[in-house]
Amino acid sequence: MKNITKLFLIGAMALTTIASCKKEKEDNPTTTPAAAGVTTCQVNGQTWTSDEAGKYSATDSLPGCEALLNGDTMTFISTRFSDNSAILAQLVLTPARVGTYSGTTSADAGMFYLSKFDETTLFQSFLLYTTSYSFTISDWNASAKKFSGTFNITMTSNTGGSNITVTNGKCTNVPYVLE
Repeated sequence: MKNITKLFLIGAMALTTIASCKKEKEDNPTTTPAAAGVTTCQVNGQTWTSDEAGKYSATDSLPGCEALLNGDTMTFISTRFSDNSAILAQLVLTPARVGTYSGTTSADAGMFYLSKFDETTLFQSFLLYTTSYSFTISDWNASAKKFSGTFNITMTSNTGGSNITVTNGKCTNVPYVLE
C-alpha cells in the first residue's frame, strides 16, 4: 500500500506540474517553428491521436503533447482534447537519454492510458490495473529540446474488468522543458 500511495502522489504531482506549466511565447514572430509534437497509437484497436504540442485545452491547463525533465526524471503527457483522454508517463532516464525504458509501473516510473485526464481516473488506474510498458526514445535533441520515440502499454485489470492495450505508440518531435 505504501508503494501505491507513493506512486499515486508522484502521478498527482506530475498531473499538477504538467497542468500548471504554460509554454512561453516566442519573442520573434518571424521564426518558423519545427513540426509540432504529436502522439499516435492504437487504444484497444482504435486509433488515438493527441493534440499538437504548443496547443492547450480551453482551460489553458492541459498540453496537447509535451514533457518536463527534472534531472533524470521525465514526465510526458499527450492529451486528446475532444474526449480529455491522455497518455501519461514518468520515466527515469539514463544520461544518454536514447534507449528503451520498460517495466511494470512502480513508485519511481510508469506509464498509463487515462480515458479521462483527472485525479480520479489516475487514482483508479493505480489501484485497478497492473501496468507494464515499454518506451523507446529513438532521438533526443538536447539543443532543440525535443525527442521522438515509440511505446506500448498493457493495463491488466486487477478486478476482472476490461483490460486496456495501447500498441503502435509513436511520438514525434515532442518538446520538453527543463525544471
